[in-house]
Amino acid sequence: MYFDFHVKIPENTGRISLNKRKGTTYVEYTYGRKYIPEKRYNVPQRTTIGKMDPDDPSQMFPNPNFIKYFPEVELPEEKDRSNRSSCLRIAMCKTAEYSRDDSELRHITTLREERQNAGTH
Repeated sequence: MYFDFHVKIPENTGRISLNKRKGTTYVEYTYGRKYIPEKRYNVPQRTTIGKMDPDDPSQMFPNPNFIKYFPEVELPEEKDRSNRSSCLRIAMCKTAEYSRDDSELRHITTLREERQNAGTH
């Protein structure tokens, strides 16, 4: 998940790389290197920290990995999340609906058991 705000692409020379896939440029951070003795060379260990903004190549849309590797960067204020995906809104409604249905079912079951117990004693 990418955040819906921009940050400046970090200028860590040698640790930031750009990787273009299917028309989108991803910003990657090299956090380590692993030596492969059989081949006698290092392989960089990278993670994606964001997507480059197509309108401004010096900016990017960060993801949670950006916060993990660059905690010192100040992020913009939290925005109103009312424009979330309709799938997320529906999931929250369905969860509440199932919870309500479950509690109603418990209530009905309890009433039925009470009636059965009252009739047998």
